[in-house]
Amino acid sequence: MVDARVNAVSEIDSLDGESLLNHVSALAYNIGPRPAGHPAETRARTYIRKALEEMGFDEVKVQPFTTPDTWAYALGTPFALSLGGLLLGRLGRLGRAVGAVLGAGAAYLTWRAASGLSQPLDRVATHRPSANLIARVPCTGRPRRTVVLIAHTDTNRHRDSFSDARKAALPATTTALIGLQAAGAVAEAVGARWMGRAIGAAQVASIGALLSDESGPYVDGANDNASAVACLLGLGAALNAQPLEHTDVWLVFTGAEEVGLLGTHALLDEYGDLLRSAYFINFEMVGRGDLAYVSRHSGFSYLSGYAPDTDSVALIERTASANRHFGIYGKDLMMLDEVAALRRRGHRGICLVGIDRDGWPANWHRDTDAIGNIQPEALERAARFTMATLQTLDGEDSYR
Repeated sequence: MVDARVNAVSEIDSLDGESLLNHVSALAYNIGPRPAGHPAETRARTYIRKALEEMGFDEVKVQPFTTPDTWAYALGTPFALSLGGLLLGRLGRLGRAVGAVLGAGAAYLTWRAASGLSQPLDRVATHRPSANLIARVPCTGRPRRTVVLIAHTDTNRHRDSFSDARKAALPATTTALIGLQAAGAVAEAVGARWMGRAIGAAQVASIGALLSDESGPYVDGANDNASAVACLLGLGAALNAQPLEHTDVWLVFTGAEEVGLLGTHALLDEYGDLLRSAYFINFEMVGRGDLAYVSRHSGFSYLSGYAPDTDSVALIERTASANRHFGIYGKDLMMLDEVAALRRRGHRGICLVGIDRDGWPANWHRDTDAIGNIQPEALERAARFTMATLQTLDGEDSYR
């Protein structure tokens, strides 16, 4: 006798928009906000791991690490250094020398934060447990390439800095802050106390703005980034049922992206050498609007820009050219994502992102990022285009 349940499962299209929407709902509606290091982020990993096991994945690796629960520490530490340096300037020549060093260090740390680099002093923050989940789909034949698909599981706060009126100004604001901290170092070095006082007052005002930005509630994160997790789960089911011939695929569900890309840094710390020649495709907010790849990222300052590697861009454009019905295009965007960690550490990397009618990712770090604002057709477009990209790469003869 044939088990009817087996036939029913095999007929389910895991890349169908409604099927993907079920995953988004489980994460964003049933679990809700998932701050880095909080129990809800752990529940999200439990859901993802169970879903992968039900698909037939025998091994899902848990890669633990610890994390702060907010990105504010990445900016708060430089503020403290800079203001401390300005105060030390009152203690004479030695105090000014130390203050100048602290001010320069503050500017450097703020630049690192805006650039997606790890923060050397983040240990001053309270840390909580987080983790990455890693599932692998080996190819059926001789392996030629590896592709790593990435989606983060945590969510951010509702932030006034990401309002329609203010988000475009983020790079200018952060660049000005770096400039203030560097100017504070110069003021200490030359003994310009009046300049130091003015810079200190400006930074105190900036701290007020930072604290205000931290007062918002954590959001459901339906688009950012349950939509991406859903696509990876759908692709995982499809690939596990029918692996590629010459391309190994890793599915990586990262923790703590919103607090400094910590999950990707943890991944590279352990597997960076093994994945040196891999392709990385990061998914961000693909649950609404058009699908694009980010052709240039500004980061969060004018000093922090980065771009995808030329091999990945060429792969995406080849796939888009052969599948014009997806309507994929490249777009420069004010964005800091996991590709920053990849590119700054010498890896390939490209980001697929949803673009709403206003030219921005929809409901980014806003309390409107809820399940009711997700479009199943956008989810399906992202998943199917990625599958087409994987098949394009798998069908090519070179070992690039």
